[in-house]
Amino acid sequence: MPSSPLTDSVFGAFVLQRHERRLLCNDKAVSLGARAFDVLSALVDNAGKLVTKQQLLDAVWPGVAVEENNLQVHVSTLRRLLGNETIATVSGRGYRFTARISSVTPAAAPVEGAVEAPKPAGVHGQRRAQDLMAHRRTVAVLPFVNLNGDADQEYFSDGLAEDIIAQLTRSPWLLVVSRNSSFTYRGSSLGNAQIGLALGARYLVQGSVRKAGTTLRMTAELVDTITQETLWSDRYDRPLADLFALQDQISAHVVSTIEPVYLHREERVASEVAQQDMQHWDMLMRARWHFWRSTPDHVLKAQNLLRQALERKPDDSPTLSLMAFTYLAQLWGGWSQDPKAAVGEAYRLAMMSVRNDDRDAYAHFTLGTTQSLCGQMDAAIGELERALSLYPQFAAAAGELGRLLAFSARPDEAEELVLQAIDSSPHDPHLSLWVRTRAIAKFTQENYVDALRYAKEAVAKRPDWFFNHLLLAACYAMLNNLPAAQASLNTALTNRPYNLGAFHLGHPFVEPKHRDKFLHALSLAGWQP
Repeated sequence: MPSSPLTDSVFGAFVLQRHERRLLCNDKAVSLGARAFDVLSALVDNAGKLVTKQQLLDAVWPGVAVEENNLQVHVSTLRRLLGNETIATVSGRGYRFTARISSVTPAAAPVEGAVEAPKPAGVHGQRRAQDLMAHRRTVAVLPFVNLNGDADQEYFSDGLAEDIIAQLTRSPWLLVVSRNSSFTYRGSSLGNAQIGLALGARYLVQGSVRKAGTTLRMTAELVDTITQETLWSDRYDRPLADLFALQDQISAHVVSTIEPVYLHREERVASEVAQQDMQHWDMLMRARWHFWRSTPDHVLKAQNLLRQALERKPDDSPTLSLMAFTYLAQLWGGWSQDPKAAVGEAYRLAMMSVRNDDRDAYAHFTLGTTQSLCGQMDAAIGELERALSLYPQFAAAAGELGRLLAFSARPDEAEELVLQAIDSSPHDPHLSLWVRTRAIAKFTQENYVDALRYAKEAVAKRPDWFFNHLLLAACYAMLNNLPAAQASLNTALTNRPYNLGAFHLGHPFVEPKHRDKFLHALSLAGWQP
């Protein structure tokens, strides 16, 4: 008999808490990605029984076409965590959970005014309850609609939504869809239910904003994508100076409305909002807007705005981190005039960001990314792990950690982190980077057929990134398709200066044999650094 979604399952030193979507080991929370958690839940719910691969794919990725390899990676993760003997493979068919399980019903804290939900009846009722629990803690904040009709004001409405996302991620139990995924639905004609399904989010925060001089008019609402109910909505007409107080108020409403039973765990909104600099915020939002457009012109405009912002607030961690990334963007784009100086400046800014706010996950992510370019691979991995410990759903940090593990000859772990990143942000514009990591991991394992497949996928997603074509050339060369390798190399490097130093920055292989093999492949394709 499958366990109820409202019971905890105990096996050995582990407790699977479905209601909390959490796994404990000896009473301590274990870091586990969302998909791995769902795989474990499906296996535990059918303990002792065969669960076919297709049943698991349908349960964990409903309506989504994914590779069987994704499932295998998550099962490998669970085996390393729980012990190989816990999950048995039924050859050619699926898996069986073999540990002995006992179930307990957790005590729920009473909530004043709460009404007990009716208990579902029968198989359909149980499935409905499981569906409602699946994404019960996940919320996506869509870009606020800019009612000014002026494209130059888009940065303002985007910045408002980004700040609300940042505040919601501080919740210790709420799962928040990344900005990069939720912003792909800007102006979408899809309904809330379709957007929620695509993002894996039970709840959507959406609204509109109009700025007129020193006055701000704003609407915001929280929608349940499953029941189609508007759980909370409000309209504000306030002085522009009240912006930060409004952001705090909206974030508090979202948290307390989604799950009142957890309200006592959340920090109470301060009676007075900390003094913030509106001009600094405005420059930072403009800089973010330009940075996300990625072109050299936009990155330089972002950098100029960030310099002005730092003149007002020299110790602001988000500003320092974003400034560091403007230097890294120049390196990755291959248009930095002095790569060594760019790395040094990015490192200086990232260190300042972490020193100013050690609890800022994005600061640790920035420092780790920069350290990898300085040859400090172990330190970089440690910083990225710190970022994920602060914010477990941080897709970019998971993806970057996966990249570094691939270059560190740890391909299985790399693939786990990449899949975690994809699960957290399936529509992320950086998806190509994560697919590229899978190709690098396969390349180090000398599995050039799969490496080529992922390299092609990376190129298809971002054909404008030259390093994707460089990887494709290396994969073709190792499979003795030299004409295709030469064509890919030409696409990558035509009219682009690229030397051995730039190669090492972008390909920080820890083991010389992997670096040498990659260089050998490029030489077969015709590269002469």
